[in-house]
Amino acid sequence: MDLQLLLSLHSQDTLFVNPRRIRLLEQIREQGSISRGAKAAGISYKSAWDAIKEINALADSPVVVSETGGKGGGGALLTPYGERLLKIYGLLNQIERMAVDALQDESTSLDSLLSVVARFSLQTSARNQFFARVVSLDPNDISRKVCLTLQGGVKLYADITQRSCQRLGLSLDKEVLALIKAPWVSLSRHSEPVNPGDNVLSGVVGEVIPGDEFDEVILTLDCGDSLCALLAKETGALQNWQLGERAYAHFAPSQVILATLS
Repeated sequence: MDLQLLLSLHSQDTLFVNPRRIRLLEQIREQGSISRGAKAAGISYKSAWDAIKEINALADSPVVVSETGGKGGGGALLTPYGERLLKIYGLLNQIERMAVDALQDESTSLDSLLSVVARFSLQTSARNQFFARVVSLDPNDISRKVCLTLQGGVKLYADITQRSCQRLGLSLDKEVLALIKAPWVSLSRHSEPVNPGDNVLSGVVGEVIPGDEFDEVILTLDCGDSLCALLAKETGALQNWQLGERAYAHFAPSQVILATLS
């Protein structure tokens, strides 16, 4: 289904901006006058003038101002407030587009805005991204050991500073995105952590992608998520991982990066 987005903003039950008025503002910025901007936007000068007059009356600050005199006999330009209006309208359009994409993608969780943003907009260099919820915040000197739960109640731990905890607004049951870079993950055939306090996630080898210097090993975790480990070639060769083989992923809590929405 092809859904069309027509974002309109109203103030005092009166139209403030819609796609047609945004197009007019963009053309005024480009052409430097209301008359030329109206022509480029495909509307009459009177309609354009009436629209600008109404927008300026409704806005907290003028959106378009006129210039008099000069070589060209005067013109018009967008104020800083007008420039911000165009930018925020563009951002709102992106959010609306993400919402429509999420509606049509049944694999996307609609339980939170974080899951939608992460699915359709957030791009990071970390291969491993997990949605989780905070279940405890244990103090440790100037840091906090954050206990998270993944799907199926699997526990994941992150060590972050107290300041980061406050900046992220972490609290019990808050949803977060946990990021772990693939080179930080090691694999073993044993569930015991290599270093005390390490995270251990279990699963089976779903894919092995060989490279010249590194091998990518993709685990299908017991909780249903996937996890990628980037192993140095000699490490991968020594382990000789086979598809379907059971494996345990190890990484330190200090290597877990947390992201949230305010």
